Amino acid sequence: MNAPVLALLLATTGCSLYFGGPSEPLAGDPGDPGDPADPADPGTLGEPEATPIEVLPARCEAPEVDVFGVYETRSDHSAGDHPTGAASVTIDRPGPHKLVLSAYEPTSWHITLAQGATLESIYLTGYHAQTTDFTGVPVVVETYENGRGYACGYSYPYNGQGCDTNQLLARVEAKVGPVTTFHGCYRATQWALRTDGTARSDCETSAGYRQSELIRGCRAPAGWEKARFTTNDPATCTGERFIRRDEHYGLWVGAILCGDANHYKLYMSAERDQPFLQIADYAGHGQDHCELVNPRFSIPDEDDITSGGCAACSVGGLVDVIDVPVYARARFGERFQRVTSTYWADLTTQTYACGVAIP
Repeated sequence: MNAPVLALLLATTGCSLYFGGPSEPLAGDPGDPGDPADPADPGTLGEPEATPIEVLPARCEAPEVDVFGVYETRSDHSAGDHPTGAASVTIDRPGPHKLVLSAYEPTSWHITLAQGATLESIYLTGYHAQTTDFTGVPVVVETYENGRGYACGYSYPYNGQGCDTNQLLARVEAKVGPVTTFHGCYRATQWALRTDGTARSDCETSAGYRQSELIRGCRAPAGWEKARFTTNDPATCTGERFIRRDEHYGLWVGAILCGDANHYKLYMSAERDQPFLQIADYAGHGQDHCELVNPRFSIPDEDDITSGGCAACSVGGLVDVIDVPVYARARFGERFQRVTSTYWADLTTQTYACGVAIP
Protein backbone atom coordinates (compact mmCIF):
# COMPACT_ATOMS: atom_id res chain seq x y z
CA MET A 1 0.00 0.00 0.00
CA ASN A 2 1.14 3.53 -0.72
CA ALA A 3 1.70 6.01 2.12
CA PRO A 4 -0.94 8.72 2.55
CA VAL A 5 -0.46 11.36 -0.11
CA LEU A 6 -3.21 13.85 0.61
CA ALA A 7 -4.47 15.09 3.98
CA LEU A 8 -6.44 18.28 4.58
CA LEU A 9 -7.21 19.54 8.07
CA LEU A 10 -10.88 20.02 8.95
CA ALA A 11 -12.19 23.01 10.87
CA THR A 12 -11.53 23.14 14.59
CA THR A 13 -14.88 22.92 16.31
CA GLY A 14 -16.11 23.63 19.78
CA CYS A 15 -17.84 20.30 20.26
CA SER A 16 -16.33 17.57 22.40
CA LEU A 17 -17.19 13.91 22.77
CA TYR A 18 -16.38 11.98 25.90
CA PHE A 19 -15.65 8.30 25.41
CA GLY A 20 -16.30 5.82 28.18
CA GLY A 21 -16.05 2.06 28.25
CA PRO A 22 -18.05 0.31 25.51
CA SER A 23 -20.26 -2.71 26.01
CA GLU A 24 -19.38 -5.65 23.77
CA PRO A 25 -16.89 -3.53 21.82
CA LEU A 26 -14.48 -4.11 19.05
CA ALA A 27 -11.17 -3.10 20.59
CA GLY A 28 -11.06 0.67 20.48
CA ASP A 29 -14.83 1.24 20.19
CA PRO A 30 -15.86 4.57 21.68
CA GLY A 31 -18.45 4.48 24.41
CA ASP A 32 -21.49 6.74 24.62
CA PRO A 33 -20.20 10.27 23.89
CA GLY A 34 -23.44 11.91 24.95
CA ASP A 35 -24.88 14.57 22.68
CA PRO A 36 -22.18 17.04 21.59
CA ALA A 37 -23.18 20.64 21.00
CA ASP A 38 -22.75 22.31 17.64
CA PRO A 39 -19.32 23.88 17.17
CA ALA A 40 -19.24 27.33 18.74
CA ASP A 41 -16.59 28.80 16.46
CA PRO A 42 -15.43 26.67 13.53
CA GLY A 43 -13.00 29.37 12.43
CA THR A 44 -12.19 30.40 8.89
CA LEU A 45 -10.06 27.86 7.06
CA GLY A 46 -10.82 28.83 3.47
CA GLU A 47 -11.92 26.74 0.54
CA PRO A 48 -10.65 23.19 -0.06
CA GLU A 49 -8.16 22.74 -2.86
CA ALA A 50 -9.90 23.21 -6.20
CA THR A 51 -7.55 21.21 -8.42
CA PRO A 52 -7.87 17.43 -8.13
CA ILE A 53 -4.58 15.56 -7.69
CA GLU A 54 -4.37 12.31 -9.62
CA VAL A 55 -3.16 9.82 -7.06
CA LEU A 56 -4.72 6.52 -8.15
CA PRO A 57 -4.41 4.57 -11.38
CA ALA A 58 -7.40 4.38 -13.72
CA ARG A 59 -8.84 1.58 -11.59
CA CYS A 60 -7.83 -0.81 -8.84
CA GLU A 61 -7.96 -4.51 -9.67
CA ALA A 62 -8.93 -5.45 -6.12
CA PRO A 63 -12.07 -3.84 -4.65
CA GLU A 64 -11.42 -0.36 -3.24
CA VAL A 65 -12.60 0.46 0.26
CA ASP A 66 -13.90 4.04 0.07
CA VAL A 67 -14.93 5.76 3.32
CA PHE A 68 -17.19 8.85 3.56
CA GLY A 69 -17.72 10.46 6.95
CA VAL A 70 -19.74 13.41 8.28
CA TYR A 71 -20.92 14.51 11.67
CA GLU A 72 -24.29 15.70 10.34
CA THR A 73 -26.24 16.52 7.21
CA ARG A 74 -28.61 18.98 8.93
CA SER A 75 -28.21 21.28 11.91
CA ASP A 76 -31.76 21.36 13.31
CA HIS A 77 -31.17 18.74 16.00
CA SER A 78 -31.01 19.12 19.75
CA ALA A 79 -30.79 16.98 22.87
CA GLY A 80 -33.49 14.34 22.54
CA ASP A 81 -34.49 15.46 19.04
CA HIS A 82 -32.53 13.91 16.18
CA PRO A 83 -34.35 14.17 12.83
CA THR A 84 -32.99 11.99 10.06
CA GLY A 85 -30.91 13.74 7.43
CA ALA A 86 -30.23 12.66 3.87
CA ALA A 87 -26.91 12.20 2.07
CA SER A 88 -26.04 11.10 -1.45
CA VAL A 89 -22.87 9.41 -2.70
CA THR A 90 -22.10 9.01 -6.39
CA ILE A 91 -19.29 6.70 -7.49
CA ASP A 92 -17.88 8.01 -10.78
CA ARG A 93 -14.66 6.00 -10.51
CA PRO A 94 -14.72 2.72 -12.51
CA GLY A 95 -14.00 -0.61 -10.89
CA PRO A 96 -15.19 -2.63 -7.87
CA HIS A 97 -15.85 -0.81 -4.60
CA LYS A 98 -16.73 -1.52 -0.99
CA LEU A 99 -18.44 1.54 0.45
CA VAL A 100 -18.25 2.70 4.09
CA LEU A 101 -20.63 5.49 5.17
CA SER A 102 -20.47 7.06 8.61
CA ALA A 103 -22.29 9.85 10.46
CA TYR A 104 -22.94 10.78 14.06
CA GLU A 105 -26.48 12.04 13.45
CA PRO A 106 -29.14 9.74 11.89
CA THR A 107 -28.67 9.64 8.15
CA SER A 108 -30.35 8.03 5.16
CA TRP A 109 -27.77 7.36 2.43
CA HIS A 110 -28.57 7.29 -1.29
CA ILE A 111 -25.96 5.71 -3.59
CA THR A 112 -25.56 6.11 -7.35
CA LEU A 113 -23.10 4.18 -9.53
CA ALA A 114 -21.76 5.62 -12.78
CA GLN A 115 -21.06 3.37 -15.75
CA GLY A 116 -18.16 1.02 -15.05
CA ALA A 117 -18.45 1.25 -11.25
CA THR A 118 -19.65 -1.75 -9.25
CA LEU A 119 -20.48 -2.11 -5.58
CA GLU A 120 -19.71 -5.27 -3.61
CA SER A 121 -20.81 -4.31 -0.09
CA ILE A 122 -21.94 -1.44 2.14
CA TYR A 123 -20.90 -0.87 5.75
CA LEU A 124 -22.87 1.75 7.71
CA THR A 125 -21.70 2.95 11.11
CA GLY A 126 -22.41 5.88 13.42
CA TYR A 127 -23.97 6.84 16.72
CA HIS A 128 -27.60 7.23 15.59
CA ALA A 129 -29.45 5.16 12.95
CA GLN A 130 -27.84 4.79 9.51
CA THR A 131 -29.83 3.45 6.53
CA THR A 132 -29.57 3.11 2.76
CA ASP A 133 -32.04 2.47 -0.04
CA PHE A 134 -29.42 0.65 -2.15
CA THR A 135 -30.22 -3.03 -2.68
CA GLY A 136 -28.59 -6.09 -4.19
CA VAL A 137 -25.38 -6.17 -2.11
CA PRO A 138 -24.60 -7.18 1.51
CA VAL A 139 -25.29 -4.31 3.92
CA VAL A 140 -23.92 -4.31 7.49
CA VAL A 141 -25.18 -1.70 9.97
CA GLU A 142 -23.33 -1.14 13.24
CA THR A 143 -24.39 1.81 15.37
CA TYR A 144 -24.47 2.73 19.03
CA GLU A 145 -28.26 2.68 18.86
CA ASN A 146 -28.46 -0.90 17.59
CA GLY A 147 -25.91 -2.05 20.17
CA ARG A 148 -23.36 -3.39 17.71
CA GLY A 149 -20.59 -0.90 18.40
CA TYR A 150 -19.76 2.05 16.19
CA ALA A 151 -17.27 4.65 15.06
CA CYS A 152 -17.55 8.00 13.31
CA GLY A 153 -15.04 10.40 11.81
CA TYR A 154 -14.97 13.43 9.52
CA SER A 155 -11.48 14.99 9.95
CA TYR A 156 -8.06 13.81 8.81
CA PRO A 157 -5.73 14.09 10.60
CA TYR A 158 -8.19 13.68 13.48
CA ASN A 159 -8.86 17.14 14.96
CA GLY A 160 -9.50 15.93 18.54
CA GLN A 161 -13.04 17.31 18.61
CA GLY A 162 -14.95 14.02 18.78
CA CYS A 163 -15.90 11.45 16.15
CA ASP A 164 -12.38 9.99 16.19
CA THR A 165 -11.36 9.29 12.59
CA ASN A 166 -8.53 7.06 13.76
CA GLN A 167 -11.03 4.79 15.47
CA LEU A 168 -13.22 4.82 12.37
CA LEU A 169 -10.38 3.82 10.03
CA ALA A 170 -9.22 1.11 12.45
CA ARG A 171 -12.72 -0.30 12.59
CA VAL A 172 -13.00 -0.27 8.79
CA GLU A 173 -9.66 -2.09 8.47
CA ALA A 174 -10.91 -4.77 10.87
CA LYS A 175 -14.43 -5.09 9.47
CA VAL A 176 -14.14 -4.36 5.74
CA GLY A 177 -10.50 -4.33 4.69
CA PRO A 178 -7.58 -2.01 3.91
CA VAL A 179 -8.80 1.55 3.31
CA THR A 180 -8.20 2.97 -0.18
CA THR A 181 -9.68 6.47 0.30
CA PHE A 182 -11.27 8.57 3.06
CA HIS A 183 -13.34 11.74 2.54
CA GLY A 184 -14.91 13.76 5.35
CA CYS A 185 -16.55 17.01 6.39
CA TYR A 186 -18.38 18.08 9.55
CA ARG A 187 -21.50 19.00 7.56
CA ALA A 188 -22.15 17.84 3.99
CA THR A 189 -24.99 16.16 2.10
CA GLN A 190 -23.56 15.35 -1.35
CA TRP A 191 -20.44 13.43 -2.34
CA ALA A 192 -19.00 12.19 -5.63
CA LEU A 193 -15.92 10.00 -5.93
CA ARG A 194 -13.97 11.28 -8.93
CA THR A 195 -12.24 9.02 -11.43
CA ASP A 196 -8.85 9.88 -9.88
CA GLY A 197 -9.91 8.83 -6.37
CA THR A 198 -10.44 12.32 -4.93
CA ALA A 199 -13.94 13.52 -4.06
CA ARG A 200 -16.06 16.62 -4.52
CA SER A 201 -18.78 17.56 -2.05
CA ASP A 202 -21.03 20.36 -0.84
CA CYS A 203 -18.99 20.58 2.38
CA GLU A 204 -20.34 23.70 4.10
CA THR A 205 -17.25 25.86 3.74
CA SER A 206 -19.33 29.02 4.29
CA ALA A 207 -19.58 27.95 7.93
CA GLY A 208 -15.82 27.46 8.13
CA TYR A 209 -15.73 23.69 7.61
CA ARG A 210 -13.23 22.06 5.32
CA GLN A 211 -13.14 18.80 3.44
CA SER A 212 -10.53 16.20 4.45
CA GLU A 213 -9.15 13.55 2.16
CA LEU A 214 -6.79 10.62 2.59
CA ILE A 215 -5.62 8.57 -0.39
CA ARG A 216 -3.77 5.36 0.40
CA GLY A 217 -3.74 3.77 -3.06
CA CYS A 218 -4.73 0.45 -4.59
CA ARG A 219 -4.11 -2.86 -2.93
CA ALA A 220 -2.27 -5.04 -5.43
CA PRO A 221 -3.82 -8.40 -6.30
CA ALA A 222 -1.98 -11.57 -5.37
CA GLY A 223 1.10 -12.25 -7.50
CA TRP A 224 2.49 -15.70 -6.79
CA GLU A 225 5.87 -17.14 -7.74
CA LYS A 226 6.91 -20.76 -7.47
CA ALA A 227 9.45 -21.25 -4.66
CA ARG A 228 10.68 -24.16 -2.55
CA PHE A 229 10.30 -22.46 0.82
CA THR A 230 10.77 -24.36 4.06
CA THR A 231 8.30 -24.54 6.95
CA ASN A 232 8.99 -24.39 10.67
CA ASP A 233 6.57 -27.29 11.29
CA PRO A 234 6.20 -30.43 9.17
CA ALA A 235 4.01 -29.63 6.16
CA THR A 236 0.73 -31.52 5.90
CA CYS A 237 0.28 -30.92 2.17
CA THR A 238 2.68 -32.11 -0.52
CA GLY A 239 1.81 -30.08 -3.61
CA GLU A 240 3.70 -27.28 -5.35
CA ARG A 241 4.82 -24.32 -3.26
CA PHE A 242 4.32 -20.62 -4.01
CA ILE A 243 5.16 -17.35 -2.26
CA ARG A 244 4.22 -13.69 -2.63
CA ARG A 245 5.03 -10.48 -0.79
CA ASP A 246 2.07 -8.84 0.96
CA GLU A 247 3.02 -5.17 1.18
CA HIS A 248 -0.01 -4.27 3.28
CA TYR A 249 1.08 -6.53 6.15
CA GLY A 250 4.81 -6.32 5.38
CA LEU A 251 5.20 -10.12 5.34
CA TRP A 252 5.72 -12.98 2.92
CA VAL A 253 2.82 -15.38 2.37
CA GLY A 254 3.53 -18.98 1.43
CA ALA A 255 1.10 -21.52 0.01
CA ILE A 256 1.44 -25.29 -0.43
CA LEU A 257 -1.16 -26.88 -2.69
CA CYS A 258 -3.30 -29.59 -1.13
CA GLY A 259 -4.46 -31.88 -3.95
CA ASP A 260 -5.43 -29.12 -6.41
CA ALA A 261 -4.94 -25.42 -7.11
CA ASN A 262 -8.09 -24.45 -5.19
CA HIS A 263 -7.02 -25.97 -1.86
CA TYR A 264 -3.87 -24.97 -0.01
CA LYS A 265 -2.18 -24.53 3.34
CA LEU A 266 -1.04 -20.97 4.07
CA TYR A 267 2.05 -19.81 5.95
CA MET A 268 3.86 -16.54 6.75
CA SER A 269 7.42 -15.34 7.12
CA ALA A 270 9.21 -12.05 7.72
CA GLU A 271 11.82 -12.99 5.09
CA ARG A 272 11.49 -15.11 1.96
CA ASP A 273 14.57 -17.21 2.81
CA GLN A 274 13.55 -17.99 6.42
CA PRO A 275 11.26 -20.86 7.52
CA PHE A 276 7.57 -20.01 7.05
CA LEU A 277 5.28 -20.24 10.11
CA GLN A 278 1.69 -21.40 10.38
CA ILE A 279 -0.99 -18.68 10.58
CA ALA A 280 -3.26 -18.89 13.61
CA ASP A 281 -6.54 -17.31 14.65
CA TYR A 282 -7.70 -16.19 18.10
CA ALA A 283 -11.38 -16.01 17.06
CA GLY A 284 -11.84 -18.98 14.73
CA HIS A 285 -9.44 -21.25 12.89
CA GLY A 286 -8.35 -19.29 9.86
CA GLN A 287 -11.57 -18.16 8.19
CA ASP A 288 -10.46 -14.54 7.82
CA HIS A 289 -7.05 -15.52 6.38
CA CYS A 290 -8.58 -15.89 2.91
CA GLU A 291 -7.93 -12.16 2.36
CA LEU A 292 -4.26 -13.17 1.90
CA VAL A 293 -5.22 -15.09 -1.23
CA ASN A 294 -8.40 -13.51 -2.57
CA PRO A 295 -8.33 -9.68 -2.87
CA ARG A 296 -12.13 -9.62 -3.12
CA PHE A 297 -12.64 -11.53 0.12
CA SER A 298 -14.54 -10.04 3.05
CA ILE A 299 -16.14 -11.62 6.11
CA PRO A 300 -18.79 -9.46 7.85
CA ASP A 301 -19.61 -12.41 10.11
CA GLU A 302 -16.40 -13.87 11.57
CA ASP A 303 -18.19 -17.18 12.17
CA ASP A 304 -19.31 -17.55 8.54
CA ILE A 305 -16.54 -17.65 5.92
CA THR A 306 -19.14 -17.26 3.15
CA SER A 307 -20.80 -14.16 4.69
CA GLY A 308 -18.95 -11.81 2.36
CA GLY A 309 -20.29 -13.55 -0.75
CA CYS A 310 -17.58 -16.18 -1.38
CA ALA A 311 -19.73 -19.31 -1.71
CA ALA A 312 -16.69 -21.42 -2.64
CA CYS A 313 -14.71 -20.41 0.48
CA SER A 314 -14.14 -22.97 3.24
CA VAL A 315 -11.59 -24.16 5.77
CA GLY A 316 -10.64 -27.72 6.66
CA GLY A 317 -10.36 -29.41 10.02
CA LEU A 318 -9.32 -27.46 13.10
CA VAL A 319 -5.66 -27.66 14.17
CA ASP A 320 -4.47 -26.67 17.66
CA VAL A 321 -0.85 -25.55 17.34
CA ILE A 322 1.05 -25.56 20.64
CA ASP A 323 4.42 -24.17 21.75
CA VAL A 324 5.67 -23.18 18.31
CA PRO A 325 6.08 -19.75 16.73
CA VAL A 326 3.12 -18.65 14.60
CA TYR A 327 1.69 -15.49 13.09
CA ALA A 328 -1.68 -14.81 14.69
CA ARG A 329 -4.56 -12.33 14.90
CA ALA A 330 -8.25 -12.34 15.89
CA ARG A 331 -10.18 -10.47 13.19
CA PHE A 332 -10.19 -9.73 9.49
CA GLY A 333 -8.02 -6.72 8.67
CA GLU A 334 -5.99 -6.76 11.89
CA ARG A 335 -2.20 -6.95 11.76
CA PHE A 336 -0.51 -10.31 12.27
CA GLN A 337 1.77 -10.71 15.30
CA ARG A 338 4.54 -13.28 15.71
CA VAL A 339 3.78 -15.16 18.95
CA THR A 340 4.38 -18.54 20.56
CA SER A 341 1.20 -20.60 20.31
CA THR A 342 -0.49 -21.94 23.42
CA TYR A 343 -3.04 -24.66 24.14
CA TRP A 344 -6.46 -23.90 22.54
CA ALA A 345 -5.62 -20.21 22.15
CA ASP A 346 -4.21 -20.00 18.62
CA LEU A 347 -6.02 -22.24 16.16
CA THR A 348 -5.49 -22.88 12.48
CA THR A 349 -6.80 -25.19 9.78
CA GLN A 350 -5.53 -28.10 7.71
CA THR A 351 -6.50 -26.49 4.40
CA TYR A 352 -7.98 -23.30 2.97
CA ALA A 353 -10.24 -22.82 -0.03
CA CYS A 354 -10.56 -19.09 -0.72
CA GLY A 355 -12.56 -18.99 -3.95
CA VAL A 356 -9.48 -18.52 -6.17
CA ALA A 357 -6.79 -20.82 -7.47
CA ILE A 358 -3.07 -20.54 -6.77
CA PRO A 359 -1.16 -19.37 -8.71
